Amino acid sequence: MTLRVSIDSGGTFTDGILINETGEALAAKVETTPGDLTAGTIECLSKLASRARMPLAQLLSQTATIVHGTTLATNIVATRTGAKLGLITTKGYRDRMTFLHVPKGQLRGDVKEGQGELFNFRMEFPQPLTRRYLMTEVEERLDYKGRVLTPLNEQDVRRVVAYLRQQRVQAIAVGLLFSYLDSGHERRVNEIIKETFPEAYVCLSSAVLPVWGEVTRWSAAMFGAYVGPKVIDYVSRISKLLEDRGFSGELLFMQSNGGVATSDVVCENPASLLVSGPAAGPSMGLALTRKHGLENVVSVDMGGTSFDVGIVADGQINIVQYKLIEGQIYGLPSVDVSAIGAGGGSIAWIDPSGRLQVGPQSAGARPGPACYDAGGQEPTVTDADVVLGYIDPNYFLGGEARLRKDLAEQVIAERIGRPLGLTVLDAAAAIYEVANSKMAGLIQLLFGRRGCDPRDFVLCAAGGAAPVHAARIMQELRIKHLMIPKVAPVYCAFGMLYADLKHNFTRPFFCETAKANPERINQLYAEMESQAIQTLRKEGIAEKDILIEKSMDMRYYGQVRDQAAAVPAGPVTASALQIAVNRFHEQHRRAIGYSDSKYPTVIVRLHLAGVARVRAPQLQEVPVDGGSVSQAVKGRRKAFFRELEDFVDVDVHEGDRLPANTVLDGPCIVEERMTTVVIPPGLKLRVDTYGNYTTTVQER
Repeated sequence: MTLRVSIDSGGTFTDGILINETGEALAAKVETTPGDLTAGTIECLSKLASRARMPLAQLLSQTATIVHGTTLATNIVATRTGAKLGLITTKGYRDRMTFLHVPKGQLRGDVKEGQGELFNFRMEFPQPLTRRYLMTEVEERLDYKGRVLTPLNEQDVRRVVAYLRQQRVQAIAVGLLFSYLDSGHERRVNEIIKETFPEAYVCLSSAVLPVWGEVTRWSAAMFGAYVGPKVIDYVSRISKLLEDRGFSGELLFMQSNGGVATSDVVCENPASLLVSGPAAGPSMGLALTRKHGLENVVSVDMGGTSFDVGIVADGQINIVQYKLIEGQIYGLPSVDVSAIGAGGGSIAWIDPSGRLQVGPQSAGARPGPACYDAGGQEPTVTDADVVLGYIDPNYFLGGEARLRKDLAEQVIAERIGRPLGLTVLDAAAAIYEVANSKMAGLIQLLFGRRGCDPRDFVLCAAGGAAPVHAARIMQELRIKHLMIPKVAPVYCAFGMLYADLKHNFTRPFFCETAKANPERINQLYAEMESQAIQTLRKEGIAEKDILIEKSMDMRYYGQVRDQAAAVPAGPVTASALQIAVNRFHEQHRRAIGYSDSKYPTVIVRLHLAGVARVRAPQLQEVPVDGGSVSQAVKGRRKAFFRELEDFVDVDVHEGDRLPANTVLDGPCIVEERMTTVVIPPGLKLRVDTYGNYTTTVQER
């Protein structure tokens, strides 16, 4: 078995990559099937098999590894279609998870929207994952040192479990106070549930995320219990479907931490699949830009529904300890990727003040943009791109689908043009500009939060929709370097093949650094290392191939803002601890803008990652003598460019026929089978050794 496959099931499209023993890559893209994601996954595999000129059974029998990324868990939370959930918590804390746990201004991805919501008293309050009547209490209490103040009242537990069973809940999250210090009470609650309500899926906060802070810990348990039954069902079904069709290799799933895990391990912690969809993007962007000797990259992925952004500074992919999902804190380690609703399917609309807006609502895969001719009645970004001449209606997805330009013009005129007194062309151009501005605004916000200068970064623009918009985003941000990967339409699917097996573990350790006991730190790291080795060995990894990475969250005394600092390998000694402190100062200076090596620091928590490296795919080089530029010209068509204030005839090039080192002058268009690269006037497009498209703005 020599083939490697990855399948990325997104909100609009499901992407697939097949790599053979010579490194040749084949790609496929099909519409996601929201009603049953397994159907879209199997269809994508079938399409890959067709492109490889073999039956699906033969492809699967020759495949050693399938890496699968899915938005299933995220969509379950977004659409509130998870398990009917019960919560068991400490007496007196029933309402803890109904409060707003973050400032209102952080509930929106867009900074302008977020700041505006601070004064919006009609704003819809983020709802917990379950109703209050399903949040129950039991008598028990530990103190802040983990000592038992009130023993667990088992009669109380049996009473609330019977009540939850009567209410026909499907899953139960157990979150007791200070359980991260002693999980005995939570484990006993679990035993009682298994005795009296065995059909319920149970998630313990002390098992999912044993950290200080009940909100973060309990929220992780609630997420895990809420998505658990459906995630486990999906993993079981897709595993069985693949097995029935001849697959006997290893099935891996993409996790939020940027690593992959086997299906058995995923079923033990289903919440690890949340926000895993875009997690492979930054690592893929870094791998591509490193080919040019660059390690500062802002990776963007614009698909049909969302626009995902990850900033990689100095070659380090940032892992954050919590994110927000639907107003709830998600506390498992995640690749630092931010997103807004701005994709090819994002709907253009006019707000009550008469301003044009784009997104966050999306037409999705069905009905999709109006030009799909599948019943869509709302104008979208893709409709505008078609009207402006950027996308050829007869060559969408390599000609597999035909678009209706007339329908796009009709909905743009009816919904945007006439209400604003604009022509169809001006309305389409306005949609295009607003979408670009919204995407650039998110990137600018993220740069500002990190204290980074956009001019020091490469914009790696991927996803099926981004190459149409990338050059304009680059210009708006004054970024000097742009890269559009050859694999842009299946960017995250390709990036998943770079992902290592990876599992994260956390322990609380709150102490002034100067008073820290290295012996206790080493004891906690030893516990986590044992867990990491046990988990990876379960996945078939030999102990000699396991890499252990340690870090700790630190802050200055009196602060509430943490920064992660890497801990040297081996036992933690006084000198190793000082190295970690020095790294904290440097990270604080880089991220916040200042540091003070003389100011006392505090250790907040300890982290350990168990990693098993995978063999990264090799990018194929494009022949330098693969043909002339003139042979790659498919023809000419009219496209709109604001500098020229009208449609102009531009050359349209076939991307697969452009040799390496080709230089094209804008305005021009390059068509790939599943995306289109649009270069405005004044820019030059270059083809690098691997077929990626690059643009550099020269200093004046």
